[in-house]
Amino acid sequence: MSNRQTVVYRKDYKAPNHDVETINLVFDLIPDRTIVTSTMHVVPREGRESDEFELNGESLQLVSIKINGQPSLTNQYAMNAGKLIFHSIKEPTDIEIVTRINPKANLELSGLYLSNNNFITQCEAEGFRRITYFPDRPDVLAKYTVTLHAPKECKVLLSNGNLIDQGVLPDGRKYAIWHDPFPKPSYLFALVAGNFTVNEDKIELNNDKTALLQIYTEPGNENKTVHAMDCLKKAIRWDEVRYGLTLDLERFMIVATNDFNMGAMENKGLNIFNAKYVLADDRVATDSDYAAIESVIGHEYFHNWTGDRVTCRDWFQLSLKEGLTVFREQEFASDMLGSESAKVVKRIKDVRALRTAQFPEDSGPMAHPIRPDSYSEINNFYTMTVYEKGAEVVRMYQTMFGKEGFKKGLAEYLRRYDGSAATCDDFRTAMAEANDADLSQFALWYSQAGTPRVSVKTQWDEGKKTFTITARQSNRTLPGQPKPQPLMIPLAIGVLNDKGEDIPLQLEGEPLPVGTTRVLLLNQDVQTWTLVNVDRRPLLSLGRGFSAPVIFDMDLTRDQLVFLAKNDSDLFNRAEAFEKLSILAIDAFIQELRKTQNANSLSPMEAYLATFEEILNDERLSPAYRAEILKLPSEQAIYESQIIIEPALIRAACQAMQKKIGQRLKTSFEDKVKTCTTEGIYKYDPDLAGKRALKFLSLSYLVASGNPKGVQQTRNFFEKGNNITDKLGALSIAVHSGLPIRQEMLNKSSIAWATEPLLINKWLEVQALATSVHGEMPVVNKIRSLMMDPLFSIKNPNNVYSLLRTFFAKGGPEFHTLDGSGYQLWIETVLNIDSFNPQVSARLARTLENWRRYEPRLSSMMYKALRYVSQQKNLSADLREIVDKAINEPI
Repeated sequence: MSNRQTVVYRKDYKAPNHDVETINLVFDLIPDRTIVTSTMHVVPREGRESDEFELNGESLQLVSIKINGQPSLTNQYAMNAGKLIFHSIKEPTDIEIVTRINPKANLELSGLYLSNNNFITQCEAEGFRRITYFPDRPDVLAKYTVTLHAPKECKVLLSNGNLIDQGVLPDGRKYAIWHDPFPKPSYLFALVAGNFTVNEDKIELNNDKTALLQIYTEPGNENKTVHAMDCLKKAIRWDEVRYGLTLDLERFMIVATNDFNMGAMENKGLNIFNAKYVLADDRVATDSDYAAIESVIGHEYFHNWTGDRVTCRDWFQLSLKEGLTVFREQEFASDMLGSESAKVVKRIKDVRALRTAQFPEDSGPMAHPIRPDSYSEINNFYTMTVYEKGAEVVRMYQTMFGKEGFKKGLAEYLRRYDGSAATCDDFRTAMAEANDADLSQFALWYSQAGTPRVSVKTQWDEGKKTFTITARQSNRTLPGQPKPQPLMIPLAIGVLNDKGEDIPLQLEGEPLPVGTTRVLLLNQDVQTWTLVNVDRRPLLSLGRGFSAPVIFDMDLTRDQLVFLAKNDSDLFNRAEAFEKLSILAIDAFIQELRKTQNANSLSPMEAYLATFEEILNDERLSPAYRAEILKLPSEQAIYESQIIIEPALIRAACQAMQKKIGQRLKTSFEDKVKTCTTEGIYKYDPDLAGKRALKFLSLSYLVASGNPKGVQQTRNFFEKGNNITDKLGALSIAVHSGLPIRQEMLNKSSIAWATEPLLINKWLEVQALATSVHGEMPVVNKIRSLMMDPLFSIKNPNNVYSLLRTFFAKGGPEFHTLDGSGYQLWIETVLNIDSFNPQVSARLARTLENWRRYEPRLSSMMYKALRYVSQQKNLSADLREIVDKAINEPI
């Protein structure tokens, strides 16, 4: 385990002194003593600062070194702080390094490790240095040839690129030789060897070539890859049509494994996936799983161009590949949906995730720009800010230039930097020049942390028929940072008249109106625009489609929110207006509970309930849209609306609100459960998935209201459902509502699902979100007992994320208990996992980073828990950075 505490600064970047043009790797794969022979052709760069050639290494046993075919002399190299440094490399040189590693003992799951006796690699960000000595940095790109020698039990031997040769060695062992024709950095290297089965297909590309597509899984799972294969073909075709980008290899491979720290990895031509994002059938995957698989398959494939063919110069530029590719994934997933209202669901979900996870990150101790200025441990910067906010920054280019303008900019970027390592500035410059725009101010989005706030006021002059919009932007000054400068913020707006109709938008000085939705560019602290010929009372629809990752402030009355929720033609903004209404209603419950501890006498306002029912029964809107818009805001979303977070009070207010809605709209909910129940054999289809989502939304309200029929239907869907969406949906409602039947259902699930890792993770996650029932064991104690269950393994990241990270992040008052038992479990778990997998422990630790925002009794205990962990010796660099920043963040 690394204990490095060196802070790396972006300003200190220096280009490498040497390039590695080619590297030949030979692996003699043995579980506890794999031998790796690396032969590099090293070429000094012109204008280099030094003749010393630096290579990174970690947890390696050096066996031998040869230089230009001759055994090395001790004065030709030195070992220094984890680096192997060769002296005086002044001309092209061949260097051979032999190392020994122990994949079997590698519990960090970084580098080369064993998963169910299969050899797997994960090299991003700095795992390759755990395989062999190499300049393990993104800006050293080489062409790789890889030879694998493995026991005869290994049925499959894979690496990047194209298969050159394979066969059997004289001693009976197997071999395979792979060559990747495209230069790549070491973090994109991949190796897989073991007992896998394969699902194969072919696809005709738009360049008239045919590519072989292969998805590898452990035996018995091959029939669960049909959906993933379909998604891969859709992604390949979509990238050809949307951006003119074609698969550039003879084959494209995906491997699914159950032991993986991340969701998936885009290694060139050989993507390695967490099995949860590949395997699907009606027995193991819900509708949400099918959609997630489509998104993640698309994401990793799209990296083939935006990440692999053009990579990032250094890890500070991580959002260059990740923000861009998340955006591409979001567009792909949206295009795969049905009606316009169904497509908007993807946007609503993405923005809600941004607000509940990234906005808090932007206001907490780990706040950083999408292009950070420094880091202690790069693994900690695979964050919502880099990915999701980075995607929103990329989306703003499209908002400003349109889809065709964005496509031109992307094509120019790829043309300029294909086969090289680029920067965020390179991407911005290509976008600017392709669209003949000045984006110098836009560069601030890459360097300023924090979530900007845009406050808008409007004024209608009935006599002059003008409508004036004044916008003011602001951002908090982060500790140790200069005062933020004004950003370039695209504001997509529409205006509704008092009949609920979009009006044509004509700015002062323009001869004619230009559409009913248009983009205003806010690039000053305060800016004003005036619309003319506005002859009926107007109402502004601000930030349509969430046109920028900012907090929009506009003083709207409840009646105006109701009006927008019913009439806005921008379906995203309709959802926005209704969510604001919901938060206002919940906040009223919170205030009442603070005063009386009893919300029985309180009910949401009549206009809110009428709007809710109108949306619920509006058949013009897709079921998926109605199911998403009518969900109560998550507790995490409500946290963001509160000055001080009180988990128990917020949970009680949400439960009371849900109960009242369920009672009031009983008839409509019962109708939706009936009409949205799909008959026959299960099939994943976005439209059918939307119906099932609306069915379970309605059922959850009925059960929350104590409706006996709803309780019986919950049991029936669990007992008789022919797919996991129905069974898990019913189980979740029973557990979250504390129904008496829940334990019986959990017991049946554990027996039926015990042999399916994907289902065990769902079983764990459901219980992590349980609600305590008076007189029964506290949920935190149940979590402890589940950790002792044979179905749970602390060494498996999926198990840990499903049970523990879910409980720590979303358990609400069950985790934030006044006796501190939840925080004690957090301490024990974080320290235990840190001893063998720092990446996972750091992700768990982040669940307490915003401790200052909680009510005093809880924040005090959270601080003590963080402090206790920080005082322990031998913490990993990953964990130390998280807890130290959380504790030492200036107020």
